[in-house]
Amino acid sequence: MTRAVLPGVFAFLPLLLLFPGLRASAEELSPVIVSDSSENTITVTAKDGSGIGALYIKWDDPVVPYQIKTDQGIIECGQYGFLHEFILLPESSQTVTVLLPQQKMRLYKNEVRIFTDESVPDDVQIWAPPCERADIMLIPSHADDEILYMGGIAPTYGAELGARVQVVYMTEFRSTNQSVREHEKLDGLWADGVRFYPVCGNFRDVYCNDLADAKKKYDYQAAVDYLTDVIRRFKPQVVVTHDFNGEYGHGFHMLTASAAAQALENAADSSYRTDSESFLDYGAWDTPKAYFHLYGENTIRLDLRTPLESMGGQTALEVAKEAYKKHVSQQRWSFYVSDDYKHSCAEFGLYRTNVGYDTGNDMLENIVIYSEQERLEREEQERLAKEEQERLAREERERLEREEQERLAREEQERLAREEQARLEAEALRLEQETARRRLFIIIAAAAVISAGLGTWLILKMRRK
Repeated sequence: MTRAVLPGVFAFLPLLLLFPGLRASAEELSPVIVSDSSENTITVTAKDGSGIGALYIKWDDPVVPYQIKTDQGIIECGQYGFLHEFILLPESSQTVTVLLPQQKMRLYKNEVRIFTDESVPDDVQIWAPPCERADIMLIPSHADDEILYMGGIAPTYGAELGARVQVVYMTEFRSTNQSVREHEKLDGLWADGVRFYPVCGNFRDVYCNDLADAKKKYDYQAAVDYLTDVIRRFKPQVVVTHDFNGEYGHGFHMLTASAAAQALENAADSSYRTDSESFLDYGAWDTPKAYFHLYGENTIRLDLRTPLESMGGQTALEVAKEAYKKHVSQQRWSFYVSDDYKHSCAEFGLYRTNVGYDTGNDMLENIVIYSEQERLEREEQERLAKEEQERLAREERERLEREEQERLAREEQERLAREEQARLEAEALRLEQETARRRLFIIIAAAAVISAGLGTWLILKMRRK
């Protein structure tokens, strides 16, 4: 028996995200974890023998699809490659066995957390897959750049306003000795209010002194094409990325900004890389707005100091500062999150727009977020469906009215026909009766004449005698 758990998890996801209080009542159990390399399995039970209702697993390697065996059957997992994966079991199970694929997958720090049900603590990351269409797409070079330089955007627009914020990294750390940063970036994103799983390029982390140095160490065209592909894929309404000057002069930040500027143009060009998967799958995309950090024209300054209800009353700036702390390995450096210094995470410039220039300090000015578009589309579809139902109902009423009128007309015709038939029959009867009366009169008259004549004859005959 096979049971698919992910649809159920994401059906419950909105409640967990909108009402964090719902995630505080589950009992976290102490796990007993037994790994069997010969069988390629990881068996998990609760120390006190309690039934397991949900698991939270952290993997140390790129994740491929795998299975979990419970008391009730098999669950398919790992479809989205989440390093941190929450798995809600369809039913409580005494024993849970992770059936590992042939590709070696290791637990991160042997971390498996288990719970009695789905009402888990807030630090358990229940990721949604990368969104199909992003309202705001952040393009940081490295994990933590999205916090240091763009950290107030996700809590302000994603958590508070419900915009879909998709993070697209350039560099990966799996192939380096800094793989811990793959986990730190997930922890940081989650703390910053991001709920769509990030996408990552395959560019290694190498420090570059300037743009020229970066173009020597990286394949610039590959960076442009990667960003072109993700822009076409996610169809962002707003793109936000680095300072053209690399904030503090980091050459790869400069390359990211330069490549993003070129990719924005390429993604909109319906003649560019028409044989690429991104074009074949998604077509061209002309991004409505693009902001670059610290860009000097059409500047805006985000308000990051207003308390956010969705973040428990914290400001976006406070949220970003806490999120940066999740990047534990980077705390040895002098970087910090602020909105009032030279690398302010609140200051951006509108680099590109096809929806008009800003009149205020709102990245979503002149933009209708996708969820609102979808709501309006649903309402329009519902309106059209209602109008269609009303039209069909009206046509049905009119049909019934026509049928009723036709029935009444037919009955009237039949009544008139019956009356005419009755009149004709009555007239025929009258004529017949009239004819009979005339015949009788003639007979009587003839009889009278005969009788009178016979009487006269008798009288004459008697006189002759």
